[in-house]
Amino acid sequence: MTRMNQKGFTLIELLIVVAIIAILAAIAIPQFAAYRIRGFNASANSDVRNLATTQEALFADTQAYGDAAQAVLPATTGAAGGGAVLVSGPANPATAAVAGAYLFNQRGTAGFSISNSVIMGVAGTAPGAPAINNTAYVMVAKHTAGNACYGRDSDSTSSYRAQGLAGTPLATSDVPASTTGTATSDDLSGKTVGNCASFSAQ
Repeated sequence: MTRMNQKGFTLIELLIVVAIIAILAAIAIPQFAAYRIRGFNASANSDVRNLATTQEALFADTQAYGDAAQAVLPATTGAAGGGAVLVSGPANPATAAVAGAYLFNQRGTAGFSISNSVIMGVAGTAPGAPAINNTAYVMVAKHTAGNACYGRDSDSTSSYRAQGLAGTPLATSDVPASTTGTATSDDLSGKTVGNCASFSAQ
C-alpha cells in the first residue's frame, strides 16, 4: 500500500496570511467608521438645506416664515411655543393626525421630510402679533451619530457647519435665538452654541 503525498500550508505561511489580514482590517475598519460618519453628516446637511427651501416657499406663499411642529398637522391659528422647537426623523409630510413634520404660521402650513436619526431645531423671530408669523429664522440639524452640526439663517445665503459631538443628539441649547431680519443679524457665523462649536460658512 502506497502513501499519498499530502501537502499543506506551513505554520510560517499561515502566520503570514493572518498578519496580512490583520493589517488590512486595521486599515479598513477606521476608514469604514469615518465613511459612516460622513454619511450621517450628509443626511443632516441635506435635511437643513431642504428645510430652508421649505421656509422660503412658505414665505413666498404667506409672506411669513413658520414655526416647526411634529406628529399632527398644526392649526394655523395656534400660538408659538417660544424658543427653539425640535423635530426628529424619520418624518415625512402627511395629512392631519398622522405623524409628520411641518412649518406653520397663521396663514398656512408646509410639510417637510427628516431623515432617520436626524434632529432639527427651528427658532423663529416674531416681533409682533400674530406670534407665529416669523420675520426671520435660524435652523440647526445634527444626526445623532454624526460629528457635525449644520445650520441656516434667513439673514444669510450661506450654509454653516460646526463641530459637534458624535453620539450626542441635538438639544434646544444648540440652536441660537433668531434676531431681527436685517442684513447684519447673522446668528451663526463664528458662534459656538451648546455642543455645536464654531459655526463657519461652508
